[in-house]
Amino acid sequence: MNNGERVSHIYPNDCFFAHLSIYYFAAQYCENSLVLDAGSGAGYGSAYLADHGAKFVWGVDIGDKAVEFSKQKFQRANLLYQVMDLQDLSGFHDQQFDLIYSSNTLEHVPNVVNFFRSAWRLLKENGKMVITVPPITRDVDWEENNRNIYHLNIWTPRQWYNVLDLYFSEIQPYWLGFNKPGVPLDFNNTPEQTVINEKDFIFIPIPLEDYYTKPSLGVTFVVSKPRLKNAIPAADFQLFFVEGSYTRPPVSDTVPQTPGLSPVRSQSLKYMVTRAFTVAREEGFSSMLRKIIRYLKPKNSSN
Repeated sequence: MNNGERVSHIYPNDCFFAHLSIYYFAAQYCENSLVLDAGSGAGYGSAYLADHGAKFVWGVDIGDKAVEFSKQKFQRANLLYQVMDLQDLSGFHDQQFDLIYSSNTLEHVPNVVNFFRSAWRLLKENGKMVITVPPITRDVDWEENNRNIYHLNIWTPRQWYNVLDLYFSEIQPYWLGFNKPGVPLDFNNTPEQTVINEKDFIFIPIPLEDYYTKPSLGVTFVVSKPRLKNAIPAADFQLFFVEGSYTRPPVSDTVPQTPGLSPVRSQSLKYMVTRAFTVAREEGFSSMLRKIIRYLKPKNSSN
């Protein structure tokens, strides 16, 4: 289903139910609602919302094969899948949606600010937007996301919060955890080994700062109250980054590989300098050197 990271109902393992749990959480806001699923992927989540109270759901995704797959697998009278770039949401009128949903998608969007500007325009005054993005607070999070060639927005929770705050006046962070005593969570298991469902995950409202002390499976925000038009930034404003967050360009198949570095590392090196200076300033030069060495060491190295 096109290049990228896809989770599908045809392989219902722990990873699938972790993704589905966010739709389960968002379903509380979709009763008799017009819903936009931005980055609908394999389509199972849009269908889930359509089956759990939504008046109508539009599932949009940039992948034409993903959209075709969704159309084949999930047919509902209150559901429509469309090929659409989240950087250019078109065909919808202002304040059309009661709920805008996007999970495990926005880290892939090259100009994600364009999406937020569209979401600001499309969300009703009393509507809700639910988004989930990767939790990047620990060294291991930085390393995993830097190595993932599909993740372009390597942003901390505070970076996401700050950008959302440009367009919306109410932003509630949620801690995402797993709650099935005696059962370990394994994103690499098989459907046959899976004994959980989407209801075995918990979402707890927290202050933003708690993400940095209590590791979460994801960073989830429930957003509401779009700001007045004269209060949002101009379309061409310069985005300010905090905590070493950065956005890198998509990796092309034609990008030449630098000896000793993967394509994603060679393309992202100039952005990593910013992260290095941040670590040096906050933790000291020795800590920066240790983290650089650990990051450049091959993953299969045992030394």
